[in-house]
Amino acid sequence: MTPLLADLASWWLQAGLLLGAGLVLPFAVRLRDPGVRLRLGQLLLATAILLPLLQPVPASETDGATGPGQAFSLAILVTGEPTATAISVETAVLALLVAGAALRLAWLGIGLRRLGALRRRSRPIASLPRPVASAMARIGTTAEILVSPDIASPVALGWRRPAILLPESFALLEEAEQEAVACHELLHVKRRDSWALLLEEGARALLWAQPAAWAVLSGIALSREQAVDHAAVASTGNRRAYLRALAVLARLSQESPAAALPFHTRSHLVRRVAHLAKEVPMSRTRISFATAVSAVSLLLVGAAGATAFPFGGDSQPPDAKATPAKGISVAADDGEVLKVGGDVKEPVELTRVQPTYPEEARKNKVQGKVILMAVISEKGSVTKVEAVESPDPMLTDAAIEAVKTWTYKPATKHGKPVKVLLTITVAFKLA
Repeated sequence: MTPLLADLASWWLQAGLLLGAGLVLPFAVRLRDPGVRLRLGQLLLATAILLPLLQPVPASETDGATGPGQAFSLAILVTGEPTATAISVETAVLALLVAGAALRLAWLGIGLRRLGALRRRSRPIASLPRPVASAMARIGTTAEILVSPDIASPVALGWRRPAILLPESFALLEEAEQEAVACHELLHVKRRDSWALLLEEGARALLWAQPAAWAVLSGIALSREQAVDHAAVASTGNRRAYLRALAVLARLSQESPAAALPFHTRSHLVRRVAHLAKEVPMSRTRISFATAVSAVSLLLVGAAGATAFPFGGDSQPPDAKATPAKGISVAADDGEVLKVGGDVKEPVELTRVQPTYPEEARKNKVQGKVILMAVISEKGSVTKVEAVESPDPMLTDAAIEAVKTWTYKPATKHGKPVKVLLTITVAFKLA
């Protein structure tokens, strides 16, 4: 697996873990307030997208300049042209992700065009009903009121010039019910929910391959409607009329042959009625406690995810690289091995064979740094070469094979040849 694919997998796993925890926690802590659940869902979504930017930057390897008490170090670069082959796994995965995001954005564009067409086909209401005028006064905002034969339930839309489309069945509602529905849609206008919806659909396009994101987005949509339901009931003070209006609209929506509105879910109407009917208010203390527990829990889950699936981590199997301790122990087993510095003078390179970029590695577009630990003997030959770090066994073998052929004028201490540690960083990079 290439480093890019490894990071994409880490992002997918971390986001899934965080979003999954966010789906479960509100039920675990009995967080019923829809406004808090809405903000929690939106925060989770934003965090999932920004996860790659919130990760600690992995410490980069240095070339290890020679100094007192240091292993003699050097770095070389091996370049190669990628072999022209069939589409690589990395290219295929990236193409799939980009295609999925493009399709979602195209679907978003189609939905926006449909809403624009619905607005253009709608007709201005003959005269503003008294309940709607009363709702505008209650909420403190206005919008263009239109009637559409193409919809089964009201909808607020528009960014610069907001409008509310009412179904023809709106006239069948009682005045108290009409005022309740108008309050609901005007609250959407006042809250600028159209902008939030647009951003959420953009997030859906980015996270289309993450199932947990779809579940979180569905919860966000439901929580938004429930939060507006509560605000509308608080404005009108008539819960029964509001429930009757929702029940009638739910029934008419199910019976209507009209196509579903883009970005709206008919099933939410039924769930909103059920939630509002059995509402159990939460105290501020209970909300604060549940929110704090959720926040701490999500921080712990996020930290656990970053630890378990880190960005910039190893993309090779465990046996593809050695640990630094193992590289040092080789030198210790080889007798008295010194480090360059002080009385120990560094060796002088006589011959060097450049590592060859493995054909299979070029074909699979594998690249990265191989760090080797070796010993330069009293005769100037390179012995006991081991990998300290490597992105792929193929690159390790190529680097070791070349390094073993190098020769040096031995390091000296008080004029006598001695064994010294040698650290080599071989950077394989595709042009």
